[in-house]
Amino acid sequence: MGGSVCFDMKKIFSICVVLFAPCASVYGQHKYETFENDRFFFSVEYPSDLLKLQPLPENDDGGTFLSTDNEIEMRVWGQYNAMSETLRARYSAALKSFTAKPSYMVLGKSSFVVSGIKNDKIVYIKTLYRKDKDADVFYTLTIQYPQTRRKELDSVVTRVANSFKILPGADI
Repeated sequence: MGGSVCFDMKKIFSICVVLFAPCASVYGQHKYETFENDRFFFSVEYPSDLLKLQPLPENDDGGTFLSTDNEIEMRVWGQYNAMSETLRARYSAALKSFTAKPSYMVLGKSSFVVSGIKNDKIVYIKTLYRKDKDADVFYTLTIQYPQTRRKELDSVVTRVANSFKILPGADI
């Protein structure tokens, strides 16, 4: 009897794999790699099977990632606060860049997130702010993609955004 229970469990597992495998391929389990910037000391994970890192800019402030069909674009960069802007001012400017009121807006003590529709694309913006004894730095991540790919990409954006961070011990 014990053998048939194991057989039944294997059969049930096989049925589950057959039933749920199409969902995994539709929504995709992506392969993630980490992009680190040595100039501004930040990192972010990105789906390397979906986005390809483009040639880095000469000033080494960040990176641009594009899908092969150019429908998805991710940018990430660091920038000195040369104009002595406040985080709130950056947040307000991000809000104003949308034609309609963004669907998600959060302003924290050292970061903000804004997301909404701009030019028929979903646009996600996350900015981190670091005030240091020698320099203030803004770190920004933007991702934009067609609304038609929302189901596929919402979980990707969540993972990428959650991985975006200032590296510990950064000495700018």
